[in-house]
Amino acid sequence: MELYIRIKDGKPFEHPILGDNFRQAFPNIDTENLPPEFARFVRVAFPVIGVFEVYRECVYELVDGVYTDVHNVRPMTAEEKTTKIAEAKANLRPNWTLNEETLQPSPPPRPTVRGEYPYKFDGETGQWLESSVPPFSSWIPSEDGLRYVPPIPRPEGQYRWDEPTLSWIKLDV
Repeated sequence: MELYIRIKDGKPFEHPILGDNFRQAFPNIDTENLPPEFARFVRVAFPVIGVFEVYRECVYELVDGVYTDVHNVRPMTAEEKTTKIAEAKANLRPNWTLNEETLQPSPPPRPTVRGEYPYKFDGETGQWLESSVPPFSSWIPSEDGLRYVPPIPRPEGQYRWDEPTLSWIKLDV
């Protein structure tokens, strides 16, 4: 994207101007030979802000001979970090845990006493509940009656069950 910015008292003034708009507003200025009151401008993408960082501002500065966006990001103070963790914990669903480094919530682990599939997660209570309903209508109780099994055994690797075709679909992982 072609951009220009006005320079006033040696500093960027207002905001960058698109090249076409610049030529319309200043038809007598040669963009290949800019006077000192104008300069080329290069847009810098907005940065990815970390979980415990604060975006402060974007300023226009001269960097390596070109005016550009300079995004100012700072780490959170210990107090800000503590407050953010406390807020995240306060918003957790019942029985969920919080990774305090990433602020990612995790549901309680699925029970394994009776196999993988006779449980469903109840988001309101935050509990795994025994389910008397198979996860798919084609699945049947196992020989020991402790879980539901598909009509076709799962292949080795990463697959998901596709009920309409009664088959396993390989996942692209």
